[in-house]
Amino acid sequence: MSLTLVDLSRRFPGGVLALDRVSATLPAGAYTCVMGASGSGKTTLLRAIAGLERLDGGSIVLGGAPLDRLPPERRPVHTVFQGYALFPHLDVAANVGFAARLAGLRGPALAERVAALLRDVGLDAPGIAERRPAALSGGQQQRVALARALAGEPRLVLLDEPLAALDRPLRADLRRMLAATQRARGLAFVHVTHDPEEAMALADHLLLLDHGRLIASGPPAALYARPPTLAAGRLLGELSPLPGAGGRWIRPENLTLGTHMMLAGDPERRATVARLVAQRCLGDRWELELALGERRLIARAGAPLAEEPGAEVTLTWRIADELALPR
Repeated sequence: MSLTLVDLSRRFPGGVLALDRVSATLPAGAYTCVMGASGSGKTTLLRAIAGLERLDGGSIVLGGAPLDRLPPERRPVHTVFQGYALFPHLDVAANVGFAARLAGLRGPALAERVAALLRDVGLDAPGIAERRPAALSGGQQQRVALARALAGEPRLVLLDEPLAALDRPLRADLRRMLAATQRARGLAFVHVTHDPEEAMALADHLLLLDHGRLIASGPPAALYARPPTLAAGRLLGELSPLPGAGGRWIRPENLTLGTHMMLAGDPERRATVARLVAQRCLGDRWELELALGERRLIARAGAPLAEEPGAEVTLTWRIADELALPR
């Protein structure tokens, strides 16, 4: 079922506008990521949907039913918090089964649901269910938190930066688990993050927030390729300024490098000469920093250039990849 947000507004004491008339429709059964920098309003939005943050105006509708007047415990919504919020005195099985037990599930039915959820999140190894949270790794605790959220059979799962506290290899593993779990269950997930790679990898639908305002909404690949504004484009990745007037930009991966002019009269490409400032290895690719007058450009390459810093190199790009972005 779809989630509709209508003119959501929230102003904190002191005059800080956390949400500025945010309106959006989140597709049914989709994995939606809400992305923005610190202070953009993304966590406030998530808390408002959960009923944990009072709104000054607007309405939240899930599957045609308004949620505004419902307290958090009566909303068909479960939240996975960044800090996990597991009960330290309960073992894994009791943590996972907590919501289902409150709903009246008992005995073998409860045990079967807990066992199935632990299998779903990859925690079905012998002995895991009897451990306390303190005996688990961060990744295991996050899996327990997700299983607990699913145990109450919610219509909507909210995730507040669930991967932020994990190291990079573990984040990738948990990210794939989240995507697989959401697809298998067909539930709507709303996931807050400040990481563009995480948002691009997970989202079917993406909301971009900036200072409490919704500045873009849509499929992540489309927003990356053709952002509506410069602020939206920069949230999703680096942009390099192109020479000339008119505020034209390009994604670094769309710049091609060489040491001589390669156009041969190609009407679909442009070229310019820049000075190589530095090259940096990023693991699977190289980042090239270039100077074009007072401008600094970033390009990507699969291998380092043979030239030393200070050398002139030719940049070429397709005209179709240029982005004219209003500020």
